Amino acid sequence: MRTCIQAVKTESSQKLSGWLVSQTEKYCYHFHSDQESRIKNSLVFVDKWSIQQNGTPLELESRHKLPLDDALELCGQMLMDGWGKLNHKLNAINELDYTEEAAA
Repeated sequence: MRTCIQAVKTESSQKLSGWLVSQTEKYCYHFHSDQESRIKNSLVFVDKWSIQQNGTPLELESRHKLPLDDALELCGQMLMDGWGKLNHKLNAINELDYTEEAAA
């Protein structure tokens, strides 16, 4: 199964990150690791973003936290449903600290 989540090993853990965009290019989803979750109970944030006309993420609309296996299953299903990998990623996204309250 194809996946949208890419694993990157860091010094202390494994970091997951990936972006998908809808066929209409109105929304994109950012899958990324919850660094606070334990390795055995790995959780993934799934953030929904609106998109600007130039194809870059504009505004965080919602956030969900899923177990890694569920996030991988959702990602694979989205790819099979026609979602594509986002070419214009928000470079500063990894530097931003979104809290649960900010995403609500």
